[in-house]
Amino acid sequence: MSRQSSLLSFLLILWFGGAMSARAVSELHIPPPKCTVNPKYYVDEILAGPCQDSFTRKRYTGTILQRRLCQNMSNSVFQQDGAPAHTSKLSQQWCQLNLPNYWAKEVWPGNSPDLSPIENLWAYVKNELSELPAASNLDLLKNQLKNVWADISPDLLKRLMGGMPARMRKCVDLNGGNIGK
Repeated sequence: MSRQSSLLSFLLILWFGGAMSARAVSELHIPPPKCTVNPKYYVDEILAGPCQDSFTRKRYTGTILQRRLCQNMSNSVFQQDGAPAHTSKLSQQWCQLNLPNYWAKEVWPGNSPDLSPIENLWAYVKNELSELPAASNLDLLKNQLKNVWADISPDLLKRLMGGMPARMRKCVDLNGGNIGK
């Protein structure tokens, strides 16, 4: 395993947070080393930080890091995966109070990466990182990661999100079954 791969695996295991829509992404949050992303940290440092900031941006144009995540929050759905920090009572309460059309953990199918476009975005980011020169230290890798995140194309975001209605219909047709590729 290359140094780049082992550092990247460390970052993926460490966990990092970012939100996406069909038009923008939030700032990428990378917790400090040895940090546990517990519910309080997740709410205070991620949801109430870069995610909330991306929802309240004023711009509708500019780079994907400058644009408001959603043009109309009342027509948007905020969805998380099943990570313990995401499904905690604290996180669920914060989302219910701060996000219109939030789908609570009971609504979203558990273990459903086929219905989570950000999983495909993480795969894209990981692939882009693998094409870069190997980072010699963790700080350099973090910088590379943030640069790749900032360079995500608006067209990629549109493609990843554009297929969601059909994927959700297929999941409903399969009574919540795995829709595959």
